[in-house]
Amino acid sequence: MMRLFAELGSLIESRWRDQDYNEELFPGIAAQALSELTLGTGTRVDPWEIIRWVHETPDLPEQMDPIGKFGNPPITLYVGPRFYIDVYYWLDGTTTIHQHAFSGAFQVLLGSSVQARYRFENRREINPHFLTGELLLDEVSLLAQGDIREINPGPSFIHSLFHLERPSATITIRTYKAPGAAVQYSYLKPFLAINPFFNDASLTKKVQTVSMLLRMKHPEADRFVGELVEASDFQTAYAVLQQAFQFLCHRELEKMFGLSRSYDRFLALLDRARARHGVLADLLLPVFEEESRQTDISRRRAEIKGEDHRFFLALLLNLSERATVVRLVQERFPRQDAIKLVVAWVKELSATQIFGSKEPSVLGIEQLDDRQLFVFKGLLQGLNVEEIKTRWETEPGAANRDVSLEDVAGHLKSLPMFKSIFSS
Repeated sequence: MMRLFAELGSLIESRWRDQDYNEELFPGIAAQALSELTLGTGTRVDPWEIIRWVHETPDLPEQMDPIGKFGNPPITLYVGPRFYIDVYYWLDGTTTIHQHAFSGAFQVLLGSSVQARYRFENRREINPHFLTGELLLDEVSLLAQGDIREINPGPSFIHSLFHLERPSATITIRTYKAPGAAVQYSYLKPFLAINPFFNDASLTKKVQTVSMLLRMKHPEADRFVGELVEASDFQTAYAVLQQAFQFLCHRELEKMFGLSRSYDRFLALLDRARARHGVLADLLLPVFEEESRQTDISRRRAEIKGEDHRFFLALLLNLSERATVVRLVQERFPRQDAIKLVVAWVKELSATQIFGSKEPSVLGIEQLDDRQLFVFKGLLQGLNVEEIKTRWETEPGAANRDVSLEDVAGHLKSLPMFKSIFSS
């Protein structure tokens, strides 16, 4: 089997050399070679044979990511002078939106993925490692086994790749580094771009001390943190407030008892940042809330075993458009009604409890009744409340039910699980 990857590497090396190692041509060369050798179609390469080979061989190629920062695990199968070939195994999906500082191509070897493509409209460069702007979704597609995509360096290829099955695997051909793409930004919806590899010991220690003060409930924690925020550059203020948000906001005890004191404490700290940085500070809360939403859905998805339910939550995790969610469900289940399918999934999930959890369901909400599911279906179809009410009036027995559909719709739209797809 390793002979096939050596053949793939030799073919790419030969063709790229004939093009004088033109960096712009490498993604196309790599993608064409993957297509011709059909390694990812499921007939030529067994991903479990690769694992067996790792266990048995005494002579692995140089491993380009020996610690395993990217993949669960990453395995290097070919190393050339200007590029190398990895297979990445994935146990969990990732919502990280990023660009690359290298070029190449990848092919789905096992499982399937949701790929989202974005563009970032840069508004202001705070410094070379921290940008503000607006992250906009361009397209979303389902990638199946054998599908191939090119990787171009820099902001022309900003994407996220969420792996649906557990495990999934991809073959990735990549250069060591593209000369013109120095920073490999990660993007935080909806307003920020950061360099995840930036390392500043002073900033790190400030964040660590903030964490300590909050965790130990120091009586002067808010004064310490507020003074730090008010005296800091914007990148440091972001990092400190991110830590404070994670500790102070959406805590289970406060949600359970309807308290808001911790959230008010965070807003007071945010006001300190606003005093120094003005409207820039207003970009931060939406970023923190989106991170919190993603963390919450990821946690819930980890408790779900059903493949269809996991697929649905993966869409909620990654997408913010109702119509796109419906389209991808229809694409994956072409012989079924996508709207009815989603409504059925929501009904099942709202009735599914996690063993040992105090929450009413895996969605964190009470089981939805027929009235709520009726409104949910209407919202999923893109109807407004008046249109839903008109349909409701034709339902048997509707005239005898005292129902405020506006309240039901407002409640469903406010739920963290559905807020993003119904927000517009």
